Amino acid sequence: MRVGFVTLGANVPSTRFRFYPYENPLTKRGHRCRFWTSYPSVYDYIPTIGWRLSYQLKRANRLLQYAQARWFRPDTIYLERGVFHDQSLWLDRYFRNISRRFVLDVDDAIFLQFPDKTRQLIQWSDHVVVSNQPLYEYVSQYHSNITEIPTCVSLERYRLRDPRAIESCKPVIGWMGTPSNLPFLVHCAPALRRLAKELPFTLLVVSNTSEPLKEIDLQGVDVRFEPWSPQIEIQRLHEMDIGLMPLPADQDWMRYKAATKLVQYMSIGIPAVASPIGVNATILKDNLVGFAAANDQQWFESLRTLLLDPDLRHRMGAAGRRLVESKYCIEANVDRLEKLLIGD
Repeated sequence: MRVGFVTLGANVPSTRFRFYPYENPLTKRGHRCRFWTSYPSVYDYIPTIGWRLSYQLKRANRLLQYAQARWFRPDTIYLERGVFHDQSLWLDRYFRNISRRFVLDVDDAIFLQFPDKTRQLIQWSDHVVVSNQPLYEYVSQYHSNITEIPTCVSLERYRLRDPRAIESCKPVIGWMGTPSNLPFLVHCAPALRRLAKELPFTLLVVSNTSEPLKEIDLQGVDVRFEPWSPQIEIQRLHEMDIGLMPLPADQDWMRYKAATKLVQYMSIGIPAVASPIGVNATILKDNLVGFAAANDQQWFESLRTLLLDPDLRHRMGAAGRRLVESKYCIEANVDRLEKLLIGD
């Protein structure tokens, strides 16, 4: 089978976790895979040439990819959300028409931004892949062929931390993510400030830029910022003892958000404290792999408990790894993805 993956951008989290890791497993099974990834990403521009020229470059690149797709003649097009991050559908339709099978991946609440476009893409599709149950419920209004495949990691790449590195004299609470999500740390900042008065720890923040940190009151907290890159991503995760995933409770978008950070933390064997919103609430409901925190006091108590109890961190980390191995890894989901891409 020939599969064409039309994706959002090389460093876009959904592309990195929901598309790229499946290339090698599918190739090893005899399928021919081609990736057509937006450059710049559908959300970005190149500062030196500005938004307008960046969009023209993006458009030209996509048209070239469409020409390559016509030559490749894919049996299936697997589309990530949409060709462009706007209301347009013209190039999505072109990709739809060059393959016998069209599969759409929906891993975020894109229908809140582009309701008509999202509905049309769903209706054009032979199959729709979603990342969680709330998205499944939305898509089911317009389509019956739906498969839930959570956002996953590759077990081969995301290995457990070296046991010799687990214990350190000063625990590290970590957060990793995109600059657009970095301001969410404000939701656990009061707890971190309070903790810093009682217990020693370092807050490790890994992102593309530290600018949003300037707007967050972390006075008294030992903050260490490290720039993100795919090459050092796992190395930085391995330096953490506890992971953070705060989310705002007043934004509809968050209910549909994938639990990517939680999955990353669990995959390397560390517990997390997260806002119980969307799929996070499901993962954390039994307090087996971490704690849910919905207010300042819960953030403080959860983090304090984990800082004071290394054995609990180890047990939760081991339970998190087992959960990833059973549900949130590429290896556990590649069979289902292969089947739906092939179709009847």
